[in-house]
Amino acid sequence: MISPNQGASRFIALAIAVLLVLMLPAIAAAHAELESSAPADGTTVPSPFDGPIEMGFSATLVEGSKAELYSATGTLVATAVVDGPRATMTIALDAPLAPGDYVVRWVSIAEDTDLDRGTISFTVETPAPTVNPTDEPSTSPTTVAAASAPTTLAPSAAPSVSPADGSATSTTGDVILPIVVLLIVVGVGAVYLVRRRTPPTMPR
Repeated sequence: MISPNQGASRFIALAIAVLLVLMLPAIAAAHAELESSAPADGTTVPSPFDGPIEMGFSATLVEGSKAELYSATGTLVATAVVDGPRATMTIALDAPLAPGDYVVRWVSIAEDTDLDRGTISFTVETPAPTVNPTDEPSTSPTTVAAASAPTTLAPSAAPSVSPADGSATSTTGDVILPIVVLLIVVGVGAVYLVRRRTPPTMPR
């Protein structure tokens, strides 16, 4: 037989077990754990990245919950706006993030003051260099036409004899010849006149 004391002990143990089972959901819901984030932890996002960065938690957030975005050098870039009833934190960016590594440090506090903390790391990729079409080497139509046109050799001019030497010689000869003839005529005339004026010599 079971004594009254043993029955009471068993009843108390059973009641405690049932109470613990009923309290488990409440205990599990006490922590505001991170359930989702965009971007996700460890991912790489394309550049330019202008946000926002969003985080969702498993329970209502109370005062003291926060999130901060830091660059790879430890510089504070932006802070989150906490929406407690919706259990979200949102970091809005004033300008696109420069390429590089970033980390979000967050702290969540649930209604029962249980505290959780963690980090989210992501990378903004370096954009690929763009090729400007005007920088590409191009062949102008003039160059193509000049390259495709057959090369023609201009006929070389035949050496020409300047008429200057021949004409000068001919002109000189034409001038000298009349002078020589004139001198001969004058000489002959002079001799003739001298002979006429010289009286004949009388014989002794």
